Amino acid sequence: MDKIKIIKTACVYTGLIFGAGFASGQEHLTFFLRYGRWGIVGIVLASILIALCGWAVMDICARQKISNYREFMAAVFGTRLGAVLDIVTGIFIFVIFSAMLAAMGAMGHEAAGLPFTWGVVFAAILCLIVLMFDLRGMVQINVIISPILVVGALALGLYSIFGSAVPVFAGRAVNNWPVSAVVYASYNLIPAAAVLAAIPKLVTTRKIAKYGGILGGLFLGIIGIVLAAALLSNIGLVGQMELPMLALARNYGHLIANLYLMLLFLAIFTTAATNAFSLAEWLAARMSFSKIRIKVCIVILGIAAAHVGFSNIVTHAYSFFGFLGIFIMISIIIYFFRGIKHPKTLP
Repeated sequence: MDKIKIIKTACVYTGLIFGAGFASGQEHLTFFLRYGRWGIVGIVLASILIALCGWAVMDICARQKISNYREFMAAVFGTRLGAVLDIVTGIFIFVIFSAMLAAMGAMGHEAAGLPFTWGVVFAAILCLIVLMFDLRGMVQINVIISPILVVGALALGLYSIFGSAVPVFAGRAVNNWPVSAVVYASYNLIPAAAVLAAIPKLVTTRKIAKYGGILGGLFLGIIGIVLAAALLSNIGLVGQMELPMLALARNYGHLIANLYLMLLFLAIFTTAATNAFSLAEWLAARMSFSKIRIKVCIVILGIAAAHVGFSNIVTHAYSFFGFLGIFIMISIIIYFFRGIKHPKTLP
């Protein structure tokens, strides 16, 4: 039973982070590939932090019988500061949800010439359908889709690497790749922690927390390195594209392009639905409205916010919340290690 829950937990964690920004390659360009081969090292560092933080969040929740994100933030930061950071988290989850809808609009426009709004509305309707099934629906789509994402992304990445004559590890400035790695990990932690704290029925033991977090981080690290290497070897082709991995797939013919288009759609869908679920749970714990009304409002507001544009959201909003999330990430890690070393000193 624990092994099944570990796999499910790792799939949820992988599906949460493996969204449009990751699968499209836009996050790789924004945070890592400007540093050339050092960006690969940055991805390794970010993956280690993501694995550690996922383990930490779920371990704290399992150890202290925490069942929602508000309780988690209060435990780590205290009641007052926890409440403030809790609000920041809710805002960022909405930003990510909007970014996923924007990515669907961009994908439909670049791939098929469809109006941007059509893709946004289509993704929003699909998310609303998943929201009707609550936790069960969110877990199931991640368990089914995450393995497909892993295999598909690795296949295209490896095919691109071996099919390119350009050196993968061409050098560029070292500069601030460690900062980019930490920022990337921290902004991913904010929404991930909100989801992981809301699934106590899945993460029932500290063993599940440990191996679910580590396995999820390992999956993301392997895929991230392969995709980064593929993009670096074709940087002249994809460097200015909104969806660089899709542009890379097109270089290998219509069949591969269409297959990766489906993969990108699944990545956007899982992350959008998971964040919509997290936001609905977050709002339901703080408002007296019915869950159905909350879910409909989330979808409508997300459609409006998505028109800011996918790359604008990734470049500006993600970086801002990433720096803000560094404080949250460091505090969670410290609290986690304190709990391992002195479990009786914690509330």
